[in-house]
Amino acid sequence: MQIDQPYNEITSTEADFIILLYEKIRELIINEQKVTLVRLGYELNIKSSELSDYLFEIVRIVDNIEEEIRQRTD
Repeated sequence: MQIDQPYNEITSTEADFIILLYEKIRELIINEQKVTLVRLGYELNIKSSELSDYLFEIVRIVDNIEEEIRQRTD
C-alpha cells in the first residue's frame, strides 16, 4: 500500500459480512445465477439499497471468483 492511499479499518462485523457476501456470490456464480443487488438482498435478507454501499466490494468479489473459475477451466 502506498503512503498516500487512505487506510480504512473495518470492524469484525463488516469483515464477517464481506465473507458472507463472498460465499453467497460464489454460490450464485457456480449455480449460473445472475448476481444482482436485488438477488443478493433477497438471499441475505438485506435491502438492496443497503448493499449499494458495498458495490465496489461486490464487483471485486465477482471479478475474483470469475477469474478463479477461468483459471480452473484452462
